[in-house]
Amino acid sequence: MIRPIRQSPPLPCPPPVGGRVGWGVGPSLVLLGVLALSLSGCQSMGAAFSNTVSGTIDMVMGGGDTTEPPKPLEKIEPEIEIETVWDEDAGAGDGGQWLSLGVAGKGDRLYVADHEGRVTAFNLQTGDEIWQVDTGLALSAGPALGMGKVLLGTIEAQVVALDQDSGERLWTGQVSSEVLAPPRAGRKEVAVHTVDGAVFALDIDSGERLWSTDQQVSPLSLRGLGAPEILEDKVLVGFANGRMAMMRLSDGKVDWEKQVAVPSGMSELERVVDIDATPVIRDGMVYVTAYHGGVIAATLLDGEVIWRNEEIIASASPTITWRYLFVTDTDSDVWGLDETTGRTYWKQAAFHHRRLTAPVPYGEWLAVGDYKGYVHFLAQEDGRQVGRERVFRSPIRTPPVVIGDVLIVYSSGGDVAVLKVEH
Repeated sequence: MIRPIRQSPPLPCPPPVGGRVGWGVGPSLVLLGVLALSLSGCQSMGAAFSNTVSGTIDMVMGGGDTTEPPKPLEKIEPEIEIETVWDEDAGAGDGGQWLSLGVAGKGDRLYVADHEGRVTAFNLQTGDEIWQVDTGLALSAGPALGMGKVLLGTIEAQVVALDQDSGERLWTGQVSSEVLAPPRAGRKEVAVHTVDGAVFALDIDSGERLWSTDQQVSPLSLRGLGAPEILEDKVLVGFANGRMAMMRLSDGKVDWEKQVAVPSGMSELERVVDIDATPVIRDGMVYVTAYHGGVIAATLLDGEVIWRNEEIIASASPTITWRYLFVTDTDSDVWGLDETTGRTYWKQAAFHHRRLTAPVPYGEWLAVGDYKGYVHFLAQEDGRQVGRERVFRSPIRTPPVVIGDVLIVYSSGGDVAVLKVEH
């Protein structure tokens, strides 16, 4: 299950279709994707759709065997007190779609975006609205913050920058396809990963395109993308074909590119190795999940894989503390792993098929949201349940966000709440 890895050679890539790197899509491929999902019993959280820009098929995956219902919650003895500091209606949420909309905070402000194009700034301490703007755009990713700007992506292949203080639109940049991962801001550039596998760098002051790169995408992939991760003058990105690359922000030149997740299995679905997780970086290492590719640890210097835990099928981003690596798998089981070896310390299966978010460290606990609007708190050392709170009546799809000593939770229905936990 867990073994040291010798770096495999890159897999051969099929020829590009048309004038852009990508796979052609025909009726047989669509049928294959539908049949693969039907036969596998995977739960769809939305319809399969054809991306008209890139010519790829993206499948929305819930994970696990749909014949097994979500596990009912059992009674627990709470070890913590959970206080709701405030909660407010912040718009229309994600509209039931699988989007990367959530919250972002800086200082005493919290920023929230919905799929209808509304962006709201709240006072983090009181919940008072500071400003709200209607961009008139179908937002699909963000907000992200950087250099005094609120950055968002749209379904119509746009990146938008608003002023953090006033909400004024500063610029709108064009990319090649839908943006399903929050943009990332560097000092001079904004890095954007689009659903057709391309990576763009836009000028942070004007939105002008500085460079772009293509990446071969798979014929069948999960609907979702990992956000780029910026490290000073570099950007690290994972792709739907199981490859990961480190590029220079100034010109897009590739420092290294490695096949960190290798497709295996007989069916197209079994060979899906999407890296839809945002890479997590710590002490010269990068940690990431790849669907059917396991949880992976590689060196930041050159992408050489050090260990891989193939027992876990996951697409959610991992998270890390001083000792543990935590991840939610496709069955909504939560795992605690040793960061240096990938060995399993514990597994919490009390939330099986409850569509958990990725786990988020909060103090000495982990926080996860579920499809019924509950926030669950687990002890980091052994995964035991220490508390829960039903915050909303609609699903929590995006991981909670920690700012200072509070936990911010955003629901699919557009509500935002600030929680505080004490022993």
